[in-house]
Amino acid sequence: MALFVFVKGPNPVNSFMRIFKLISLLIVSFFTFQCVETLITVNVFPDGKYHMKFLSKGDKEDIYDLDFPLPKKDPWLREISKNKNQDSDDSVYVASTEAILSGATIFHRPQENLGVQRHPIIVNKNVGVFSTSYELLKVFSGRKVYQKYPLLAKALSEASSDSIDMLIETEIIMYCLKMGMKDILNKYPIKELTQQRILNHFRGVFYKAEEEGNLFGILNSSSDVEKNDFVIPESLIRINFRPFADLLPQNYVDECLDAMETYINEANITVSLNDDTYKFACTMPGRIAHSNADSTANDTLWWSFSSQDFLNDDYVIKAASVVYYETKIQRIIVASALIILFVLIFLSKKRKRS
Repeated sequence: MALFVFVKGPNPVNSFMRIFKLISLLIVSFFTFQCVETLITVNVFPDGKYHMKFLSKGDKEDIYDLDFPLPKKDPWLREISKNKNQDSDDSVYVASTEAILSGATIFHRPQENLGVQRHPIIVNKNVGVFSTSYELLKVFSGRKVYQKYPLLAKALSEASSDSIDMLIETEIIMYCLKMGMKDILNKYPIKELTQQRILNHFRGVFYKAEEEGNLFGILNSSSDVEKNDFVIPESLIRINFRPFADLLPQNYVDECLDAMETYINEANITVSLNDDTYKFACTMPGRIAHSNADSTANDTLWWSFSSQDFLNDDYVIKAASVVYYETKIQRIIVASALIILFVLIFLSKKRKRS
């Protein structure tokens, strides 16, 4: 089958800007106001409820974007302030939000934006005869970057070469295409063999363009250099679906492009989160039974981490504490001792009689 590829002669300026866009996506945080710094505090009360507060600091775009959105609906109280950066003329934006919660809080429902970072928390109180225990579990869901786009994962975790940077976008587009086709499979069922042929066709398109040194030439028509975002190359997608037109239902390509937007947005959020840093502080009633905290200061447990820690796998925060009922335990001990004493006295008298 012949390849139908939208190709135009490579424009040196556009190609340079394309490369610059990809590289800047990965290192921009080092040349701006660093990254977003977020402090999360949780104070667990004896009744099992807990006070939770988020405090994020960064530039205006970082604070208002949807990469790590702070909760703002009831019962959350949100406030944003603008401060002067002492080290430069830039402004520093500080966003805070807090609420009294109980049980589990998921922050983002499964049907919401796929790419948004999920970080549910649950606090449990267990009442026993001699003690009450408290358990805290918070999970920053892993973004599975190594499974979805290994080249991007490598670029985010270490300094990558230009040759790798040039292939990142094709890797992301192929992942978006595969997932978009999967999402619409129930609505537009096509044979598995046809799916594989389509995906192999697009792999061939990108491979040939790379071989001819025109990889950026075929993507430039849909690029958005100014926004530093990955975008779906719509013209390229539509033209290379044409060889399969007789095998596809009507409106299939339109639906596939719409489905791909969700996944390109996820990739953009993953890149934007790169190098964001977090601190998590927690206090709990009673004595700490166990935790995986990085450090402890007075009665406060501390965790320090960055987006690299949940780039692929979950980053888990857990702690447990216990409050012993000392008065009740003392009463039980005294009562038990008296019972034992009475039994011994009774047995002693019984022996004397016999």
